[in-house]
Order: sequence, then C-alpha cells, then structure tokens
Amino acid sequence: MKICVLNCSPKNDLSITLQTVFYLQKWFQEKLGEDEFDIIPAFSGIVTDNIKEAIQKADLIIMSGAVFHFDVHSSMSELLDILCDNYYDILKAKPITFLSTSGMLGDTMAHNRFEMWARRNDLMYINSLSLESSEILSPTGREELFCWFKYTKAITEYYKNKKMPQAKSHGRVVLLDTCEKENETILSEIRSAKQRFEASGFETKIITLREKNIRHCTGCQCCFSNRTCVFNDDWKKTFEELYLDTDMIVYFGGLHYATLGNCYKTFLERHACLGRSGIEDEVIKSYFFILDEKSDREDISAFKINCETFDGLNCSYLSDICEIGNNEKMLELYDKMTIAYNSDIMPQNGFLKNGIRTGFARVAATVKNRCPGDYSYFKNLGCYDTIQASPQVQWLDNAEDAQKDREARLIPYKMTLLHLAELPMITERRKYKSISVIERQKAAARGTDIYNH
Repeated sequence: MKICVLNCSPKNDLSITLQTVFYLQKWFQEKLGEDEFDIIPAFSGIVTDNIKEAIQKADLIIMSGAVFHFDVHSSMSELLDILCDNYYDILKAKPITFLSTSGMLGDTMAHNRFEMWARRNDLMYINSLSLESSEILSPTGREELFCWFKYTKAITEYYKNKKMPQAKSHGRVVLLDTCEKENETILSEIRSAKQRFEASGFETKIITLREKNIRHCTGCQCCFSNRTCVFNDDWKKTFEELYLDTDMIVYFGGLHYATLGNCYKTFLERHACLGRSGIEDEVIKSYFFILDEKSDREDISAFKINCETFDGLNCSYLSDICEIGNNEKMLELYDKMTIAYNSDIMPQNGFLKNGIRTGFARVAATVKNRCPGDYSYFKNLGCYDTIQASPQVQWLDNAEDAQKDREARLIPYKMTLLHLAELPMITERRKYKSISVIERQKAAARGTDIYNH
C-alpha cells in the first residue's frame, strides 16, 4: 500500500507528530516488509509538485500536524482549502485521515473540523487519532498507535473492494432501542442491523428501553459509598444485558435537542450508582438517529459532542453517528465497526476522556470520605500526583535557544525509535467483559479486587 503523509507541523523535522509517523514507517516498512511511506513537508500551505505527485500515487493520505488554539494550524487549514478548491480531482477518491499528538481536550475541535471538512467535500474520511505526545514513548501508547493504523489500513482496503467484513472471532453486538414510543422506521433499521451483524458472524441482542421499568434517579447519593441503588427495578438487569459479554453497542433513537431523548437519559442517569469512575470497558459504540419535529441540522453536530461526553468517563471507541435513512452510509458504518473490532482497536472516544476525568477527580477528592471508591480509582490513575518542576527549565530568549530546546525534547523519541526491535504486543481486549461491571464497582468501593475471586 502506498501512503502519502503530509506533515503539516510547523516544527517540520523537529515535530513529535512526525516521530509517530516514523514509528509506523519502521513497523510496516521495515518489520513487515510492506507499505511505502512518502513523507512530504506540507507546512507552507501550498500544493507543491511533490505533494501533487504523492497524492496521485497514494492509496491512503495521512495529514499529520499540530493543534493550535484548539484547531488545526492555519497552514494546514489553508492547505485543506486549496486541495479541495483546486485539486479535488486527484483527492476525491482517496481515503484520508488525521494524526496529531497534542492529546488534550482542545483536540476535539481540530479533529471535528478535519472530519467536517472531509465529509462536506465527500471524501473517504477515516476516524482520526490524537495521542498524548508522552504516550508515544510508552508500550500502551505505541500499541494504540499500531492498532489505529491497522484499522486505518483495513478501512482503506474496504473502500477498495466494499466487501462485507467477517468477524475474526466470535463477538456480541447489542442493538439498543431508546425511543419513548414505538417507531416503525427505527424497528425496521434495527432488524436490518441485526441481519448485517449476524451475517458478519456476531451474536446480536435487541434491548428496548421503553419496555423496562426504570425509575428516575432522585439524587439521594446513597449509592456513592456502596454502589448500591435504593431502587429495585429493571435498571440493574438491563445494564447487565447491555454490557455483560458485549463487544459493540449500536444506539437507535429520535434526536431530541441534540440528545437521544428522555428514555435513554433516564437510563443513563442511573449510572450514577457506578460512581464517577464510569465503565472501564473497551466497547465500540455507534449512534443512529432520526430527527424529531423540533430538531434541525445544527443539532446533529452538537449530538456528536454530546455522545463523546456521554462516553467520556469510559473507554469506549465511538465509531460514528449516522442519520437513519441513508442506507448505504449505515451499512458502511456497521462494517466499520466490524473492522474496528477485528483491528483490536484501542480506546479513542473523541479526546474528551481525560478532560472529563480530571474534572471528576477533583470532585472525588473533595468528598473522598463519602466516596472512597471514586477517590481510590482516580488516585490509581495518577490524577493526584504532583509533577515536580524540572531544574533544567530555562527561559528561551531567541529562536536558536528554542530550536535547541526542541532538539533536546526529541532525543527520547529518537532513542525509542532506534530500539523498536519488534512489533507491539497487543493487549487482550475486553479481558473482564464476562464479569459484572456493577460487581466490579462495588468491589472497588470496598477496596477489594474482584478479579482474583
């Protein structure tokens, strides 16, 4: 596969994002003997002959670059506009994705802007990736990068042949009907989704929330200490049906004020009994919706952000959102979920996860006497660790000092790159998926380890 990497970082060769590209190049070109990486500087915001030639030859385009002021760099923005305005004929049939290494809350805007640019111009957009720059040095971070690129390659191949992918191992998909009232359009799409996933080799389960007796959370906070809700209704059973042994969840519902409506919100609010640590499960999720009479197109953009926020405390891979009625798009998204499952993809839920966790960690710290499970959870994540000031930090008075500083910061990445002796070890996904999430959280509140029992 021929890959064109357009490096849009203002740091050029001193870019940490470029180091991640070098990792991919080493693994797939040197270790596996496949894939040609054509890495082209593209910071100037213009389309050079080298860029044009590389795009024409490429099977896949990766835009790599920095996030400035919560958005793509102005040079990259300029390049995107020029590509679609003047070179659309050579770009339109190419799968394209975006890679950054800021890994911060602000990356959401940059990646959403890139996705919007790609979709508005009818390009073959592939879910992009943002990593913390320091994570690239860790085995977990490199594994996430590796699995994401496996997924990107598989999606590129899928765009070529459009064959329905088959699940590599037996998996379970839950189709969740969140509508307050029965809707024939949604019921029909749920049946179609069930057929598609079963044809790919998955076991499927349909859950209809309106048929469940789930009471509204009263905010009594009794569950904060012991993870036990005072209500004895259908919530616990429904929750276990949804998550136990589940690899992928597909949500269906009517879009109401940029959310899935009251039926789903009632169910979601009862998750409070799990504590602020959320659901630590790597579940692949997608959302399918119809517009209600009060919704407009702006609600769709807000809905994606809301979905990312709903899933912000757990490790879900949010595949996408899709309006019901676009049958070709829906089938494509079902297949993308299967490819993500096959690729052992790591958690990547819109880059909001760390920002939301930090906020909840502060809350847990202030009430740790009432919520010891929450406090212990965030403490184990390192949320309360203090970072000591480095004695090596100096003022940068000129461009020469700044360049030396960037060169020094790149040394660990270059040393790591030299010692990549083998491919990353892939962690066993969903290792504890057969163990009740609720029982796990109760054990965490007691300070015991359920995994050893």
